[in-house]
Amino acid sequence: MMPPEIKPESMSSQYISTKAISPADANSPEDTVDLLELSVLLARRKRFIVLTGLTLAIITAIATLIMKPTFTAKVDILPPKKSSSPLAQLGALSALAGGGGGAASALGLKNPDDLYIGLLQSETIADGLIQRFHLQQLYKNKNLSDARKNLKNNTKITSEKSGMISISVEDHDPKRAADMANAYVEELHSLMGHLAISEAGQRRLFFEQQLEQEKNKLADAEVALEETERKTGIIQPAGQTQATIMSIAQLRAQIAASQVQLQGLEASATEQNPEVILLQTQITGLESQLASLEKGNPRGTGMQDDIELPTSKVPAASLEYIRKMRDVRYHETLFELLARQYEIAKVDEAKAGGVVQVVDPALVPDRKSWPPRTLLTILAAILGALFASFWVILQDAYRNWETNPEQASKLRELRAALRLRS
Repeated sequence: MMPPEIKPESMSSQYISTKAISPADANSPEDTVDLLELSVLLARRKRFIVLTGLTLAIITAIATLIMKPTFTAKVDILPPKKSSSPLAQLGALSALAGGGGGAASALGLKNPDDLYIGLLQSETIADGLIQRFHLQQLYKNKNLSDARKNLKNNTKITSEKSGMISISVEDHDPKRAADMANAYVEELHSLMGHLAISEAGQRRLFFEQQLEQEKNKLADAEVALEETERKTGIIQPAGQTQATIMSIAQLRAQIAASQVQLQGLEASATEQNPEVILLQTQITGLESQLASLEKGNPRGTGMQDDIELPTSKVPAASLEYIRKMRDVRYHETLFELLARQYEIAKVDEAKAGGVVQVVDPALVPDRKSWPPRTLLTILAAILGALFASFWVILQDAYRNWETNPEQASKLRELRAALRLRS
């Protein structure tokens, strides 16, 4: 049996035809496109296609001229390496990580730079920039949260493969874009200094607080001693008693200072740390000496120059004065020891230097980053031509459907189905 012969409907519609159906594939017909006839159809309407593309390109070019240009400023910073990073030496976090994993591993971060990116994306830094550049008025936002969102949309913070962190800020003013990018680094330095995330910074803050407390206690002890002098009329105790007081006070101050130093060290080290063990041993020895001195030397000879004379032998009239004097000496010695530790911590913090180094500061951009006028104009012309070509093909197909009785019937059914009924 010969396959049915297909008659062409029209010259303009021959690019859409049906293959001859053979007995082998009678159940699977395929549509083919005649590229030659399609080319002829598009060539006939080339004027319409070209004019549509040109019109859309002109409209796009005018729109890009009217649009406000956007400038992008970029700053590259280099975070500290893992070996010397203050973040890698965070006391409590290092202890959680076993003392050697650093803060990043303790937080489960694969990339240590994520810590700095998180700080740069924090609301504290965002609020600092919003207040500094009046972004809430610039973005015309009533709520601070909306200004944060706009700032986040205009900022891109990424970690480069080279190990640097890139901060890009977009703004309609090129100078403000550069200033905002550099301000991110300044706000980061300020935030890190405020948080004291370095080990030396933590120790400095700790000893600073302890020193301030001890200063107040020393002042109270001096006032109490002065009141006791007026009350008892005693100005200076005997030399033997004075030596005993000084020895006890110094021992107690050394014990207290060692305990404070141990607390500061325990914030950044485990109990197995050699320095922790050494301090604990020293404190135990000092406490043993203090207990022996306060009870009196069992081998004492009772001589007047024995500095370990039991404090119980001090005359009752001078006992109150001795106690106040001992408190003053104790707080004086402890204040001096804490002051030394505080100065050492300040020096260590100063040695740490800048936590984040600026590799390439943001400069005022001389070219806009958006909109790309040439690229958008070319894309508009291409899209306009494609749309016009599709419209030409659709129009020709629609005419063919109307001339075909079967297709025309389906079109009437479609119109009836789409018609709104009352």
